[in-house]
Amino acid sequence: MRIMIEESYQQLRQDLDLQPIVEKWGRCNLKPGENYYWELVRSILAQQISTKVAQKLGARFLEYFQGDVTPVAVSCSSAEELRCLGVSARKAETILTIAFQCQQGKINLNELDNKSDQEIQTELTKVKGIGSWTVTMFLIFALNRPRVVPSADFGIRKAIQIIYGLEELPSPAMVDEYYRAWKPHESAVSWYLWRSLENN
Repeated sequence: MRIMIEESYQQLRQDLDLQPIVEKWGRCNLKPGENYYWELVRSILAQQISTKVAQKLGARFLEYFQGDVTPVAVSCSSAEELRCLGVSARKAETILTIAFQCQQGKINLNELDNKSDQEIQTELTKVKGIGSWTVTMFLIFALNRPRVVPSADFGIRKAIQIIYGLEELPSPAMVDEYYRAWKPHESAVSWYLWRSLENN
C-alpha cells in the first residue's frame, strides 16, 4: 500500500492545527524510490546529522559514484574511500556491509515490497549500524509506506512542540498519541511536520 497523496491532503487540511502548513505546502511529494539501495544509503548517511549536512553528504556521495550508487559499485570501494567523502567509519562499514550482503543474496531489497513494515524493521536492523530510525526513514522515503510514525525523530518532536506550544519536547510516546488523530495518513503528516520546520 502506498501513500495516498490526494486523500491525505484533503483530510489533513481539515485539521485546524495542520491546516496552515498543509495549505502552504500543498500536496506532499512523497513517492516510491527507484533505487532501494541508494535510498537505504541515504538514510544511513542522515543518521544523527542535520538535514542540510545530510543533503550535502548525499550529493557528494552521488557525485563520487557518478549517479550509480548500487551494491556492485559501492562494494568496489574501500572504507577509506568512503571516509574521504566525509562518511564516518561506522557508517562506511554499514554501507559496505549492506552492499556485500545484497550481492551475496543475504538481503534482497527488491523483495521488501512484499513484506510488512515490522518484517522489514526486523530484517534490516539485524545489520550493525542500522537502527529503527534508519528503517523508518527508508519505509517512508523509499517504500512509500503510508502508516509510519517516526516518533523518536527530533524534527518531528520539535515540530509538534512548536505547533502545539509545548514547553518541552514531547516524548516519543506523546508523539504516538498525537498521531492517533491523523490515521491513516501518518507518513504524509510527517512530511508536513518536517516542512513546517523550514520556517524556523
